[in-house]
Amino acid sequence: MSLSRIVSTALGILLLLIATALPTSAQVEAVDISFSSEKIDSYGFPELLVTFNGTKFEVPTEVKAGYHVVVLTPSDDTAVYVDFMQPPAGLTTEEVTEKALQAGAMDVVEPGWTFGGGSYAFQDIPTRFIVRLDAGEWQIAASWQLDADGAEETMTLSPLTVTEAGSSTAGEMDPESDVVMEMNDIEFGGLDTTIPTGPTLFEVRNVGEQPRQMVLFRTDRPLSSEDYANWFASMESATPPAAPFTMIWVGYAALTSPGYSTWIELDLEPGTYTATSWVIDPETGAPALLLGMVQSFEVD
Repeated sequence: MSLSRIVSTALGILLLLIATALPTSAQVEAVDISFSSEKIDSYGFPELLVTFNGTKFEVPTEVKAGYHVVVLTPSDDTAVYVDFMQPPAGLTTEEVTEKALQAGAMDVVEPGWTFGGGSYAFQDIPTRFIVRLDAGEWQIAASWQLDADGAEETMTLSPLTVTEAGSSTAGEMDPESDVVMEMNDIEFGGLDTTIPTGPTLFEVRNVGEQPRQMVLFRTDRPLSSEDYANWFASMESATPPAAPFTMIWVGYAALTSPGYSTWIELDLEPGTYTATSWVIDPETGAPALLLGMVQSFEVD
């Protein structure tokens, strides 16, 4: 199977996963939303509200540098996504919006972009997570998608000025992560021990050289990059066999650039979980999970 065909199949399956992630009545078993915020809320960081009111996003225009609890709130019939982005100079508004959509929806990232972190919220269920924003000019890249088969995703960008931190935030406490999940281009780190059940604060930290995101599934067994490659290959046959493993979406951290993190809190039940990254690697043109960025771990 050629690399180009692997990539084509992977992108198709990724679109399928995005579509089946929406909790319609026929697809609800594909999702078990495991976000919580008990520990996140204990720090008292300022809230940064990103709210979809059914027609547009309501967002701030200015915040101070430092940690923020992002509260991502969808409407009752949409799923929403947000990431904090710094596009390269020289692009038109239309180009920036289109490339932000490609990054958020298709995991196709072009050089020169900075991603400060983000996450995803399903219909009528807010998601709370932490990011740390540096002073400068950012864009709140927020998209929404109707809870309906085949619905298109709509991306909007809103300017956000992040000012220098004042004295009240300069000495703020760093989040005490229970697990530091490292994203290192083609592998994950920090997931080589059993993780206890209950609310767990994950710092999803990019320690590599390329932007990466993390999609977490509960799986019926530990999985490897080879398992996904074999699955993609089987999907190309005229009558593909049943999936050789099962996956239930439980959590997500959006694109982050090297040196940035997203803190997500998950309340996971006992079982096997598999972290994956679907970002298209610019050097090989393959999704990162086919290059080795798949890591399973146990929760007990």
